[in-house]
Amino acid sequence: MFQRFLLRQYDKIYRYDNWRRYHFSFNGHLILLIMSIAMVFGIDTKHSNTYQLAAFLFVLVVLAFINSRFNHLKVSIKRKLPRYATVGEPFTYRVILKNLSPKQQYDKLVLIERLQCIPPTLQQLNDFYQLDNHPFFKRIIGFKKWYKFLRYERGGFIDEVPLATLTERELSLKVSFTPTRRGKLVLDNSYLAKTDILGLYRRLILLEDRQSLIVLPQRYPIKPLNLLGKRKYQQGGVSLANSVGDSSEFMSLRDYQQGDSLNTIHWKSYAKQGKLIVKNYQDEYFVRRALLLDTFVGSKTNEQFEAAVSVAASIAMSERQNEALLDLMFVGLETYCFTTGRGIDHLPHLQEILASVQSSSDTAFEKLQQCVLSHSKQCSSFVCVLMHWDEARQSLIKQLLANGFPVAVFLLTEGNLKLDEYINKPKYFYLLNYHHLAAELAAIV
Repeated sequence: MFQRFLLRQYDKIYRYDNWRRYHFSFNGHLILLIMSIAMVFGIDTKHSNTYQLAAFLFVLVVLAFINSRFNHLKVSIKRKLPRYATVGEPFTYRVILKNLSPKQQYDKLVLIERLQCIPPTLQQLNDFYQLDNHPFFKRIIGFKKWYKFLRYERGGFIDEVPLATLTERELSLKVSFTPTRRGKLVLDNSYLAKTDILGLYRRLILLEDRQSLIVLPQRYPIKPLNLLGKRKYQQGGVSLANSVGDSSEFMSLRDYQQGDSLNTIHWKSYAKQGKLIVKNYQDEYFVRRALLLDTFVGSKTNEQFEAAVSVAASIAMSERQNEALLDLMFVGLETYCFTTGRGIDHLPHLQEILASVQSSSDTAFEKLQQCVLSHSKQCSSFVCVLMHWDEARQSLIKQLLANGFPVAVFLLTEGNLKLDEYINKPKYFYLLNYHHLAAELAAIV
């Protein structure tokens, strides 16, 4: 109960701070600061006259507030957002404002773009900071921790955009900012701030246009892995391979059956005979690589988990030039397996899936292990992105190697152990310090 009471007070403080920041200009904040100092030193009215300065500044603020009530303005907004953005990379989008008021010209306007920011629950904070692993006396959440999580969930900060003169025509603006987290980012309703005649207080005009976009995980350059693997028979043949790389062998023509792909229709035969004829192909053998992402954080930090997702996204990006299928396997609320490559799905969709990956419980790796072993007959090689090197993970690697699969392991660490200190490691074993991820991945040969 005490923790929840604290969270409610933090939310009130945050809302008041936003109200003050949005409504007062720089000069307004300066006046408030001077007025507060004058009120402190003017308590003793018999020996100091600074109370007169405080009263004068207070009257200025009141007059500015009254004047702002006459700043009537009606404006519509329309954003043109890209479909994707990337963590740590600035991107620009366009905002179109249209004046709907009878007056044709307005000055001293500022556009305030906001990112949706929902106050966290106690459970979210416990999961984010892993407070269950801390002693009881360290589980109290201070305002600094609360605000840090709020900034993370917000996903960035957009600077205010001063406007040129707003006329009756449309005004097009370019707004840019840098996302700080992956996943779905929601741009909330905006404010158009109109400053009063004294330049102290701003009236906020609400511009309703809530939109969202997907922020992809940060990716780093990495050379494609040279993992030799046997070609495996893939059920479905050309419907899966889509004629990329190895050309499928044409067998014969036959009548169309319900469920056949439209891509296999032989249109020349249809023109001659007046009925649908399809091409029959022989099923193919080709390379299929599995990318395993361990989502169990445990005693590791959230920054380390984000680094693991970035490594998986970087590996998937490096595989785009290979003529092979790529299966992404991980565990969330359930076990997932997504396939891309050879015309089945596009790489941006796989990156979008990685943008929404969340951490899982300690039993997740057992589920992932079962999925990998049941799926192994179709795979040629395995790439594993791990944050732990315990017996369960070593056992899975041993089983894959015993079955003749080439295996590459990327282990995320804090850099406190050397490569020689790890046992039962495969031939392709890469130890990555997640604090220097770009340099570590670039150094892989």
